[in-house]
Amino acid sequence: MTYLVIAFIGALFLIYSLTLRQLEKKEVTGPMFFVIGGITLANLVPNKGGELKAGVDLLLPFIELTLSIFLFSDAAKSKLSVLRHSFQYPGLLLFVALPLTLLLGIAVGLFLFAELSLIQAALIAIILTPTDAALSKGLLSSSEVPEKIREGINTESGLNDGLCVPVFLIFILLAKNPESAITTSHVVSVFSKELGIALLVAIMSISIFIPSLNFAMKRHYFAQNTSPFLLLGFAMAVFSVTQYLHGSGFIAVFVAGLLFDKFSTKTVRTELIEDSEHIADFTSLMIWCLFGYACAYLVLPKLNFEMVTYALLSTTLIRIIPVMLSLLFTSLNLKERFTFAWFGPRGLASIVFTLMVIDEQIENKFQIASIAMTTILFSVFIHGISTKPIADSFKNAK
Repeated sequence: MTYLVIAFIGALFLIYSLTLRQLEKKEVTGPMFFVIGGITLANLVPNKGGELKAGVDLLLPFIELTLSIFLFSDAAKSKLSVLRHSFQYPGLLLFVALPLTLLLGIAVGLFLFAELSLIQAALIAIILTPTDAALSKGLLSSSEVPEKIREGINTESGLNDGLCVPVFLIFILLAKNPESAITTSHVVSVFSKELGIALLVAIMSISIFIPSLNFAMKRHYFAQNTSPFLLLGFAMAVFSVTQYLHGSGFIAVFVAGLLFDKFSTKTVRTELIEDSEHIADFTSLMIWCLFGYACAYLVLPKLNFEMVTYALLSTTLIRIIPVMLSLLFTSLNLKERFTFAWFGPRGLASIVFTLMVIDEQIENKFQIASIAMTTILFSVFIHGISTKPIADSFKNAK
């Protein structure tokens, strides 16, 4: 049976590759296609849901490393000259809209799910607060969309994962030990440690990596066909070292990517990033297939009115209202503000947080996971379908 499952996944990649242009015309994204494939697989191989828990410990590092590669490559493609003049937008999104989104998510969770405690509702909200720019590739790659919007969305996505990690860890601690007390000094300590270690590792690793890369290139020490592994290995090492030192690996790889963009040459940067992204794309699509498989057991059989309502609100108003308010007094017009507000798709970071909850001894953890996974599932399709029309609307407006 194992080989039949592998054959099925291989067939999915084959069909996707052969029909990519047609799928794009029909506005079917890669994550959408592979989530549907994973759900189909679960129906073809029934009664295997019990094996999901056993695979969590193996899947979590794999998904974390894939996300770290995407964060590094997205940051390395950032145009810092544009970002310097437009950092007010991701700044407002991170320090005004993000807390408001978290609070609104908690309030809605408590209203819809009376059986959940405050901390359990907070866990759901923080799981769904990070965004994943990889699910908005059609928008980020469109030259018709203003650069300030593309760079702002990309930067917010790269940094909010890491900023949410300390909050998530505190909520996990409180959910495991509801009677424990967390002081303000403890919260500040956790944030400072996570951020400080991340910045230190990012700066030190880049200060070693860039000279080593230039030295090797000048002496032709590596062949062309090994280049895809350079940035993959570097991003994985930065993330893993930071996590080992109890810092935020997600912030570390994103900052390292920004520094790589600043200090590497354009020709080297473009070639290496493009090569490494192909491998990252492959692993991320496999993760979406596994996510679809898990949804067939943890989401679809348990769908109810409250879960659907929360998922729809989380993918729309819970994100839109705080972002629109945070950007109210900027020079952006209404359409640009709405574009920022709409593109908050939930992706790999939310999946990582969900798996971490399942792996802990927390009351109502499977309900928390089911609500989070329902929202991620809805986000894949809602944001996937809407990406191309919104990107095209900027072209039509010119």
